[in-house]
Amino acid sequence: MRRMVRALGVAVVVAVGGLGLGVSPAAAYGLSPEIQAHRELVKAGFSGTTDEEYRAWVEALLAAPSGPVMRSSATRALAGTIEELRAYVDGGYVSAWNVDEELRVVRFINGATEPHVDALVQRVVDSGDPQDFTDFLDFGYAEAQLADDRLAAYRMVEGGRDTTGPALDAAAQAALAGTPEELRAFIVTGQFVARAVDAANVPTTPVQPGTPVQPGTPVQPGTPVQPGTPVQPGTPVQPGAPVLAGAALLVVARRRTA
Repeated sequence: MRRMVRALGVAVVVAVGGLGLGVSPAAAYGLSPEIQAHRELVKAGFSGTTDEEYRAWVEALLAAPSGPVMRSSATRALAGTIEELRAYVDGGYVSAWNVDEELRVVRFINGATEPHVDALVQRVVDSGDPQDFTDFLDFGYAEAQLADDRLAAYRMVEGGRDTTGPALDAAAQAALAGTPEELRAFIVTGQFVARAVDAANVPTTPVQPGTPVQPGTPVQPGTPVQPGTPVQPGTPVQPGAPVLAGAALLVVARRRTA
């Protein structure tokens, strides 16, 4: 049984990862593929020379889901003179870009995991350095999140402080051996499936010999009452409960005495 439950735990990781049920952490905080494409466009910079190329670059900024400050400033630039448009593209957009990058970082605060992401995002926000904002979004967050995910998964393996049984243990070990994306999917979704498997497979504890069954305590169907277990007067024995020979004889003897 334990081997089968462990196999179910591994299947959890395979299914969750294969079906894409894990939530991308970047997407969860607004860094969708579209916004990432917008960020890459801005970071690549402008290399044109003609008025048409200047205008086309700003229009491309607006075509992507950019941040609110960048969108507002780009809209104003397009509505202005060609000189104002060129000044915007040649560096005027940077201040708006920096504010939007900071806003993107701030969105991570409420959902930050501990200890690595939480510490990093607080440090980046406190620094106020635009380059720190961009570095956090480009790679810092992913590295910190992976460290937190691995720490959380290690706590779920057998012997850890957050384990629930063989299914979670097997799923956590499989996730730790997988890709960062598979591990993230396990933390966000898969662990709860494995926990449910463990909860559904908790064995029923039999009534041990010599354990008194108190008056009024119902013996549920399927609960084995071992020989020699004293069943107290008034204890309802439910239909289907296998009462073994010693306990049955004790009940009969008491009835005859009465």
